[in-house]
Amino acid sequence: MRANVIIAGVEKAGTTSLFVSLAGHPDVAPASVKETRYFSPLIYGSEPEPVATYDEYFVDAAERPVRLEATPRYCTGGRAVAERIDAVCGPTTRVIIVLREPVARFASFFTFQKARLRLPEDLSVEAYLERSVSLSEDDLADPRNHPWSAFPSGCYANWLPGWHAVFGDRLLVLFFEQLTAEPAAALRRVASFLGIDPASFPTYDLASENRTTAYKRAGFQRVALALNDRLERFLRRHYRLKDRMRSIYYRINGQAATRGALPDAVRAELETRYREPNARLAAQLCAMGCTDGPSWLETTGAQYSSAE
Repeated sequence: MRANVIIAGVEKAGTTSLFVSLAGHPDVAPASVKETRYFSPLIYGSEPEPVATYDEYFVDAAERPVRLEATPRYCTGGRAVAERIDAVCGPTTRVIIVLREPVARFASFFTFQKARLRLPEDLSVEAYLERSVSLSEDDLADPRNHPWSAFPSGCYANWLPGWHAVFGDRLLVLFFEQLTAEPAAALRRVASFLGIDPASFPTYDLASENRTTAYKRAGFQRVALALNDRLERFLRRHYRLKDRMRSIYYRINGQAATRGALPDAVRAELETRYREPNARLAAQLCAMGCTDGPSWLETTGAQYSSAE
């Protein structure tokens, strides 16, 4: 009764919404929390806890064909994490990775980390970018630097081949842009990949989850985040209650987060820095037989464009 389907990435690419939408299918038993983070220590050179700890997240799972968890940080662990998942969860395990245009994802990741109070409130995006691009491999091996990892974690070509090498056709790559623009088509594709009936979803509307929302008072936000983490097992089983509580909280302490407001100089620098890894990614996806990506990939590499 261990997970046999894992959403392994990427952060700020709709993975929570996909998890919740899949969890509504009658053939899917979700983990008691979305992010078990069981395999995350491998990213930082440490060993996970005993496997019995992982099994506890699925003790309430019914006898259903799909047992699902989603920890989007796994993806950056590359082959080391992929091999351990394959060993622990078994040779029929399937993995889903959702990719998002990396500049937009960088902006969302930065805003999200500030909303989670993991970055200084007055930190500018320029200062954040300077530190993010300077992180070395040793820096990334320290989990305390994760909130600063927006840039390196968006270089998808650095770790995607490791996942494909281990899982092959048991790996499904989706794109955030397609997931949000055509959720029904995306959910049908996932259902086909998992071997479950696409007609059994309660709705094809993608769940609106994990939105980045700014706050009015930091102290209130800190208490709310702590309560959310502590009550997640309960709230995952009572989605409607969670929605009502979240709505009340947003009215009291929430405010719209600034979106899409990267300064021109920052956007230009990111586009330049991501050009090379995006071109490598395009070639990798071609080799995997994935030729239906969004426009941000079609313009990054001749290899990808010529395959369409």
